[in-house]
This record gives sequence, structure tokens and C-alpha cells, in this order.
Amino acid sequence: MRLIDADELINAIEKSRNNNPHKDRCAMRNHDTEHAHFAKMVSDQPTAFDKEKVIEALKEEGCIIDNDAGNRAVEIIEKGGCK
Repeated sequence: MRLIDADELINAIEKSRNNNPHKDRCAMRNHDTEHAHFAKMVSDQPTAFDKEKVIEALKEEGCIIDNDAGNRAVEIIEKGGCK
């Protein structure tokens, strides 16, 4: 599994939706409907990784303490990785 930015995907879908290349009215309507449906499907998906919940759980378990290493761990989680 790969985590993606759902908001960026929805923005890309909306851009594509607004850039409707079809000339035929039926095809134009289908294009719009399909893009709207796909954006809704993406929006309706549950969050696979809630960084705030992960940080909270790690702190509660004592895995992250308030020191330089703990603060760095929180930074890495918030960024989504070390890169």
C-alpha cells in the first residue's frame, strides 16, 4: 500500500473535469459525471494513516518522550518520512 495525498488527487480530478475535451453533449455530461463520481469515491475513503493519532498513541505508550529524539520522531511522523 502507498499513502497518497487525497486532496491533491481530488484537485487533479477537478482540473481534468474542468478541462473537458468532448464536443458531443452526451460525452461532455458523461465526462463530468464520471469525474464527479471518482472525486466523491476518493473523498469517501477512510484515512489510512492519521499522524495525529499515531503521535498521540506513541506518547501515551511512552514511546516518545519530550526530548530532542522524541521531538525529531514527531517531526518525521508529521512530514511522513525522513526525506
